[in-house]
Amino acid sequence: MHELYAFIQEIINCETTIQKMTVFNKWNLNDCRVFLFDEEKSNFGNIGKSISYGKFNLIGLGDYQKIWVIDKNTVNAKENFLPVARIINYDLNIFTYIHDLYRGRNVPDKENLLRFLHEIKSLRLTNNISTALMERYTTPINRELLARMIESYVYFDSINFESFQSNVPQPLTPDKYIWMKEIWEEAEAYLSNDKVIQQYEAVCCYILKAFILKNTKNISTEAKVAEFKRYCFEDLCVFLELEMSLLILFLKNDSSVQEIFKKLQFGAKELIDKIYNTAWDIFHIRLLEQSTLFKCIENPDVIYLHYFATADSGLSEVLRANPIKMLVYYNKKIISIRRYDALDFFTQDELDSYTTEEKLRLREEKVQSIDFCSIKQRLSSELGDLLKCRSIV
Repeated sequence: MHELYAFIQEIINCETTIQKMTVFNKWNLNDCRVFLFDEEKSNFGNIGKSISYGKFNLIGLGDYQKIWVIDKNTVNAKENFLPVARIINYDLNIFTYIHDLYRGRNVPDKENLLRFLHEIKSLRLTNNISTALMERYTTPINRELLARMIESYVYFDSINFESFQSNVPQPLTPDKYIWMKEIWEEAEAYLSNDKVIQQYEAVCCYILKAFILKNTKNISTEAKVAEFKRYCFEDLCVFLELEMSLLILFLKNDSSVQEIFKKLQFGAKELIDKIYNTAWDIFHIRLLEQSTLFKCIENPDVIYLHYFATADSGLSEVLRANPIKMLVYYNKKIISIRRYDALDFFTQDELDSYTTEEKLRLREEKVQSIDFCSIKQRLSSELGDLLKCRSIV
């Protein structure tokens, strides 16, 4: 991995796309793929901008109008000749609205929602509800309702939009009913996907701890940031770079993250639920990055670009606060390079202290037995006690 980071740093130091391609050729890393998100132009031509209607947004991990992908197939070409697959991942809100529309129920801002979904259908992109199902499984589930939601989604994907809006049942081909069953089985599999759920729980722990520290009196901001870093490294034993940077800025009252955490006010109703929802805004980015990784492994001869369809501005605000500059796929791993990195939030002495071989080894051992769900519940209880104390005072 040290070799890969040296390669990435050399790419970062380049000023032009041509220089980056030269560096790629020089290193000759087999099956490596680099997604650059801030070039002067794209080697995909015009692949379509993000779209927005009211509160409904379709956004990519970066500005796909400026994406340039370098791999063994494109490094010596001015244009990309590989097939490009664009995949839309839906959040739980949009998934729910699709169901409500098909069942003839009221939905918020219906005019903009219809325009939004109609344009999505016209783009003929690949639809995916894995992230929505994952989000659904972190809350109590009515299995019968979920089955009907999956059915509504399959109709949305399979028939033209005018027929979908009519709310009149349409016959589907046998393969579509098979697909419904496969989606349901996939949804069931999420119940046992402990690794991904634990990642989400870890994000919740990060936000809960930061919020508790932020609202703890008689401690300086500097001390709160130091304790937050210590807690994440030594108690949670996990370093989540994006979440760490956002929450350090949150603790410092930085205006760049104000929109992300604006719902998290001490006196807000259903505050803990709002914290969990904010965790999803951030975690969706991690899921999209992982989806990119899986697709690179699954089919290296296709370029997959993931989009996210959402009724919440949270995800776009997260991407705006610390945008992705580069994704590097190599050896079945993917590394995200953002505008701000660890050196923007840690001193070199801190980094040296937290990243010794011994501490890395101890964290790797300890994290295997950590139950982030239990820690989340303890932090939620701690926050509940804090809220009660404040209300009494």
